[in-house]
Amino acid sequence: MKTLGSGKVTYYAPDGTSLQLSGEIDVRGDRISVTEIIYFNGQPNGARETNLPLAQSVIYWEPEVYEQIGFE
Repeated sequence: MKTLGSGKVTYYAPDGTSLQLSGEIDVRGDRISVTEIIYFNGQPNGARETNLPLAQSVIYWEPEVYEQIGFE
């Protein structure tokens, strides 16, 4: 299973509500850590990290883009 990358997380709370977060995702055991970059006037100014239980969350990974470099 993929444990590190960018994407979105939808967390389904026990009271029936849901929370959507996007950013850098790190799966650690039975928890998900989502790090969101905070922008102020168009410049990155900080980060916010949220920890959620894995059992009540759905992860939507963004596809990773790799550049192939050829050598001659």
